[in-house]
Amino acid sequence: MGACAPRQARPRRAEAGREAGAVHEAVPRSKEDGTDVRIVGTGRYVPERVLGNEELATLLGVEEDWIVRRTGIRERRVAAEGEGTAAMGARAAEAALASAGLGAEAVDLIVVATSTPDHLTPPTACEIQAAIGAFGAACFDVEAGFAGWIYALIVAESLLGAGIATTALVVGVEKLSTVTDRTDPATGPLFGDGAGAAVLTAGDGPLTIVARSWWADGRLAQALVRPGGGALRPFDERVLEERAHLLRMEGTKLFRQSVRTMAAEAGRVLGAAGLRPGDVGLVIPHQANLRIIEAVGRELELDPARIYVNIDRYGNTGAATIPIALAEAAEAGAIPADAPVLLVSFGAGATAGAALLEGRVG
Repeated sequence: MGACAPRQARPRRAEAGREAGAVHEAVPRSKEDGTDVRIVGTGRYVPERVLGNEELATLLGVEEDWIVRRTGIRERRVAAEGEGTAAMGARAAEAALASAGLGAEAVDLIVVATSTPDHLTPPTACEIQAAIGAFGAACFDVEAGFAGWIYALIVAESLLGAGIATTALVVGVEKLSTVTDRTDPATGPLFGDGAGAAVLTAGDGPLTIVARSWWADGRLAQALVRPGGGALRPFDERVLEERAHLLRMEGTKLFRQSVRTMAAEAGRVLGAAGLRPGDVGLVIPHQANLRIIEAVGRELELDPARIYVNIDRYGNTGAATIPIALAEAAEAGAIPADAPVLLVSFGAGATAGAALLEGRVG
């Protein structure tokens, strides 16, 4: 657990993200811009099965300590056979609604971030809607890599702020075990399954979204990719033989880019809110690799005690990492009432995003 403490994101850090892609500014929302949007409930779900390093080390032909040193991961969760992305997302959604004290009938918008849908069509959001009984709610999916939940949060917040919806479920869910080559040392130890969700409503209240930022650079698209199984190269025997339907990653190429970009996005939302890193009470970063999390902390001169870390127990759960950690922090009473919470993520695409929250979940 933990989060931030420094002085100020240095100007050259903010420029780092611009060198690789979009030039933009984070956006604060003022009263004049529209209605404030708040998070009133959070929930999470992780499968029962634990895949520990002892079992995985045997598959990889490495020592358990090697996995911990390189990733910071000691175990990850794996969905049961027949337990799909939609089912996990529905469990997290129901937990978030219970946390908010709301029934499914109150929901009029469901946005789901995932890179691992059960089906290419229909949208996972529609399957979750049917599972929880939120009939009539508008539904769609967002595929923005592992930064997808931040993207989904920004989209849902904008729709609520504009008065197009009143209550939204924003779900991040992945079944990455189905696209991970457990014999590949570069990716095999990293990924786990799980889901997290948040309930958003319009109006004043705890955990208000006060600033947000997003970024992408398609020139890095091939650094984390599933080469086969899509429309360009449909699934066939050759794809299966080459294991081209599984994730492939250029870890060295992504490491530095993810650190610089996450630091830049964090600096943008803090700057938009007129804050410094030392003003933040809790930082919840994407849980990709402990070394990346630590490097982002150093880049922003953050107090490690304020950076929330659960990668040791869940691994990288993709678009689900931020909402799982947010829900877990809320359950543990780790969200400060007197200091903002910073969310920041990075994923395939390459994509990145950050959001700044003020207050406490209800």
